[in-house]
Amino acid sequence: MSGIFVFMAQPADGATVRRNITVSGSFSQFRGSIFSSTIQFGAGGPVFNMQSGVWSFFWSGNIPNNIRPGQSFQIIVSASGLMRGPDIVPGEPGEDIPVDGQAIHNVVLEYVVPTLTVTPFQSPLVVKQVPYTFTLAGNAIEGGGPPYGITDLHYQLGSGPPTSITRNANGDFSVGLSLQPGTYPLTVQTSDNFASSVTVQRAITIYQYSPPAPTNPQQETTLSGVPTTSSITSWTRLEPQSASADIATSTSARLFDPVWLLTRQWQIGEFQGEDAGTPIQARVRATNALLTRYRFGDLAGTNNMAPAYDPTKVPLEALVERRPMRPASAVDNRMLKLVVEAGLHFLRMIELNTTAKKYRAAFLAKYALQPLSAQALAALDDATIRFVRLTAGRGPDARLLSVALRPPVGGGPIVFDPVLKITAADLAAVTQVATAWIAWYDGLFTEPAGPADDAWTPSRLEYAVSVSARLSAQAQDALTLSASEFDDGQLDWSNFDWNVDSSLDTTGDATFTPLNETTIPAPVSFHGMPAPRFWEMEDAKVAYGLTSAGPTDLTHLMMIEYANTYGNDWYVIPLTTRVGSVTRVDSVVVTDTFGVKSLVRPIGDPALPTPFFSMWQTSARRKPGTAPIAPAANRFFLPPSIARSTDGAPVEDVLFMRDEMANIAWGIERNIEGGLEQPLSRATGLPAPAIPAPDAPPRYQLASAVRDNWIPLLPAEVMLNNVLTSVLNVGAVVQPDGSSKPHPAQSEVLNAKPNLQIFDEEIPREGAHITRRRRMTRWIDGSTWVWTAFRNDVGTGEGSAGLKFDQVLDGNSK
Repeated sequence: MSGIFVFMAQPADGATVRRNITVSGSFSQFRGSIFSSTIQFGAGGPVFNMQSGVWSFFWSGNIPNNIRPGQSFQIIVSASGLMRGPDIVPGEPGEDIPVDGQAIHNVVLEYVVPTLTVTPFQSPLVVKQVPYTFTLAGNAIEGGGPPYGITDLHYQLGSGPPTSITRNANGDFSVGLSLQPGTYPLTVQTSDNFASSVTVQRAITIYQYSPPAPTNPQQETTLSGVPTTSSITSWTRLEPQSASADIATSTSARLFDPVWLLTRQWQIGEFQGEDAGTPIQARVRATNALLTRYRFGDLAGTNNMAPAYDPTKVPLEALVERRPMRPASAVDNRMLKLVVEAGLHFLRMIELNTTAKKYRAAFLAKYALQPLSAQALAALDDATIRFVRLTAGRGPDARLLSVALRPPVGGGPIVFDPVLKITAADLAAVTQVATAWIAWYDGLFTEPAGPADDAWTPSRLEYAVSVSARLSAQAQDALTLSASEFDDGQLDWSNFDWNVDSSLDTTGDATFTPLNETTIPAPVSFHGMPAPRFWEMEDAKVAYGLTSAGPTDLTHLMMIEYANTYGNDWYVIPLTTRVGSVTRVDSVVVTDTFGVKSLVRPIGDPALPTPFFSMWQTSARRKPGTAPIAPAANRFFLPPSIARSTDGAPVEDVLFMRDEMANIAWGIERNIEGGLEQPLSRATGLPAPAIPAPDAPPRYQLASAVRDNWIPLLPAEVMLNNVLTSVLNVGAVVQPDGSSKPHPAQSEVLNAKPNLQIFDEEIPREGAHITRRRRMTRWIDGSTWVWTAFRNDVGTGEGSAGLKFDQVLDGNSK
């Protein structure tokens, strides 16, 4: 029977708790005593004895593993004791009665699981020599502090045994795998003390390239070394025939004013004896180094730890711009069309396997898309609701399949639900289909694995990334380049600055290689330059002689002088470099027609005077108020940028504007992404005003109504790095209708982080326009990359929401 009142002080009912928890409270006092008190986590979960005083209890420890991260569960505190009954006979104590009591609090365990990132790699790979050493790299961490932490990290190649992986202090790992030609399923798993695990599965295929057979050195070859045989070639040519054999009249170039000709020769510098030959050969020696590290966000300090990066495998825009796309859980109703189509693709794959096709109906019955609850339907648009009603029960839910078909923690085969009734003879065939589907599903899009893998800076409405390379083993040859204001979709060399104050740690990275090329210099030509031949007709589209220039137009005069006098003095020397690399030219030796060899030193060479020319050089980043810094001399950066991409229509559209009348800024959510990956309009009208009663007295109105999709950005001042900084806090609209119902932001732009604060200067008077769209491109190795990216454009100027404060309205006005 009950009789003990149990009061649980902490944790509070409905709270979110950590894995290491403290539970305490008290018991009601009565005539008797309490001889036992227990605590249970979840109905049917393990039971623990608690420390208890006379009328209080206390328990501290880790929540057992039967409670999973993010799970709602009950904390059940029970107590038993004896209570003395009433005195029936005066002077004689009453009989002891057994009593008990219980307190139940519903709480949620915080969602903390390991984060596993595997550096993207391209498959298949074509190599010349085998075995091929493949580097498996990535990062495995688990935040939150004790008691959380990674306890196991291993990889499994094909059907081989699991092999442990060693991480450094930052969670980075790198393992070299010796592979023969073939296809290898690669599985990387990590787990913590509480049976939470993350698995990444990829497949890598190695092909061996057979070099051509050796040629006979006695065989005749062409100038390029290609074997050939002697032949006789004949052709027919057309030649003009002169009407007269005397060409003296045509070649004399007669002039009736020789003084004019001499003057023109003097003006264009033909009388200056330069005695210079024409360059006929150039030998270039350079050092080229691929990028080896990248890190998102602004850097602070030197030698920052950063993940490894191979620019030949991943385009930089895809790595920087990517945003979360696919549903994060079974209750996330994003991309529902993909959820159904991916589930149907699993059915198609299982249909193609003669052994596994018999389980098609079982998979469909177990993992079918379920109808949504009334609460979930209320948050969706009509088109998404109709789609869910049409497809519910007719196709598998990819959100459920992606969880059910992954291998368990600690490795081993996939554990299928007993409801599927898969026999031992068919298990290998079904496992093969499930593994192939998981690899296909994970490779559809590229997304950030966690907050540390996200380059978007919400407070700045832009991306920030730093990359680094090392041109030699010396520390002074390490170069860190940072792009902190990238928001236009094209990440080129001009977006990067040489980061002098902060750097990435590239110790041990050795991707630098020497370049030696001997080529023929080619003359540089441009429109309007003088023709090199005597009677060649020049292009009249650009005529520098007709350029109007006044006495003070020095720039125009210098351009005309350069084009006419020095236009034919420039040559270009080609140099082949790798995409995603930094190149330093060590020497250029030019040989002219006289056999003279000249060493050409690069701009910025210490042996030369201080240059006053910095075009095409990477500028140095400097802090406000500091002296200018010379650019990074003789460093040519060829970023791994995409040349062309296919961009979809915006699925999200947020317009930021200033409202000087209300003295705030607005984030206007014009479109958000619906459940079917289509833009869903958020445009709404003003709420209908209440109709006052006839002859009503005047009334006071604190604020007027505002459209629900106008999200206020409220100004505030905060201390950042001991500097008072103006920021804009993202708020919510509360209509003056007495409902007290807030209308918060629904876009990803304004929900990029909790309690978002945008720097005041990021929304100027012209405003800002943020869109989110899908992007697809092909990389240099032929691989396809699809991701979702933000784009920041210029806004439409100032605006007004019509918001007014402190109004006294006439009783009959609306």
